[in-house]
Amino acid sequence: MDGLYAEARAKKKVTIKDQLLKFGVIAGMLVCFSLGFLIMNVFLLIFGVVFLGLTYYLLPRLHVEYEYVFCDGQLDFDKISGGMKRKNMLRIDFENLVVAAPKNSHALDGYRHEGVMIKDFTSLEKDHTVYGIVITGGERPMLIYFEPNEKMLAAMKQKAPRKISEC
Repeated sequence: MDGLYAEARAKKKVTIKDQLLKFGVIAGMLVCFSLGFLIMNVFLLIFGVVFLGLTYYLLPRLHVEYEYVFCDGQLDFDKISGGMKRKNMLRIDFENLVVAAPKNSHALDGYRHEGVMIKDFTSLEKDHTVYGIVITGGERPMLIYFEPNEKMLAAMKQKAPRKISEC
């Protein structure tokens, strides 16, 4: 039995929103601890501990990497936070696949409206090749953006040649 297998990863770019959140949490923690020790205020020290907990909880989750695994007609999307915590975000079967094409392809034009659920598992980098997959089988169609490598595209094309578009 010759199974099709391919995997790819995309490290998400740190956005300005992420950087501002990181700066705000660290600054809040430092201000609360500094003022709390300076004027001996217990409430500021308690807020400092709360900000310390937020720092411990949020900072690793700002470093996100997506992993895509294609295995015999199933495509898994996993989210890896902080390089440690893995969460399976979505698993799709190619039986429910309608079309897969590059993000700006006309093959996806009919699925860019309000009724379609959109999931984005990309790195947000401008120069990366982004593909869109349309699946059905749920309450409404779903459009999924991701960044496959050449090996994954070849495996997907071998599994469903008529459903994969390259333009």
